[in-house]
Amino acid sequence: MSKLLYGKPVADKLYSQVDEFVAGSGEHKPVLAAIGGSGGQWTQYVGSLAKSAAAHGVEFLHEEVAEYNVADYADTLKKLLDSGADGVLVEQPLPKEMKPFVETVPVGADIDCVTDGQVAKLYRGEDGMRPATAQAVIEMLDYYDIDVAGKHVVVVGRGNAVGKPLALMLLQRNATVTVCHSKTQRLADVCRSADVVVSATGKPGLVTADFVTADSIVIDVGLSFVDGKTCGDVAEEVYDKCAAVSPVPGGVGPVTRAVLLKNLCKTIGLNKNTEKAK
Repeated sequence: MSKLLYGKPVADKLYSQVDEFVAGSGEHKPVLAAIGGSGGQWTQYVGSLAKSAAAHGVEFLHEEVAEYNVADYADTLKKLLDSGADGVLVEQPLPKEMKPFVETVPVGADIDCVTDGQVAKLYRGEDGMRPATAQAVIEMLDYYDIDVAGKHVVVVGRGNAVGKPLALMLLQRNATVTVCHSKTQRLADVCRSADVVVSATGKPGLVTADFVTADSIVIDVGLSFVDGKTCGDVAEEVYDKCAAVSPVPGGVGPVTRAVLLKNLCKTIGLNKNTEKAK
């Protein structure tokens, strides 16, 4: 049986940092706002995030917008910012036609790296926000002392939320990174050549035993619902073969929520420093 890389201890470590920040904030408690539609997965995610925020002294504002309309979303965003939101989480993915709305989010309030300004900081390796799920993978690797410098890391999935940014973040840590996708040939062979495999496709059971070796470390970022059960990209048979694997549920998911709260605290600190510098 593989070593299981649980997310809870990683999240708890991050939450302790959030608690320390909130305790030092005085009367002004951090305010996190979320804006999106009424879809099932998004609604479930926001509900979990609201509970995490309440448990750690963070005020949580949430607005649902019935239709994907730039003007309606922009008006709702203004309402949230006027209500004192320090950081804003925008539902992802949004339709392409909603891009003009995303760019109305102030760069200093973007805690999930969706605006062009934050993406540019990521690309250049500058201090700023990182996408929460991609950062959660980094936090998992750090917590379990998995050093990727000089190692071959295969990222399966090239989405804007996880795959692409994570590849850049791993490169910044001197990993040798291969990004695979739906057109990649001999995917199992490519994954088997890796020291670390990160799968973020949302295709349940994609990563099977022939994708890994006894030395492989596997991070499962996928999230799907099959027959009423939550499952990831990694098939159960992998758990009996590889060296270590993050389970779904109980792996990256809890860490992602903790990263969002930590990002909120970080953006408040960065904005304060910017104000002092003026």
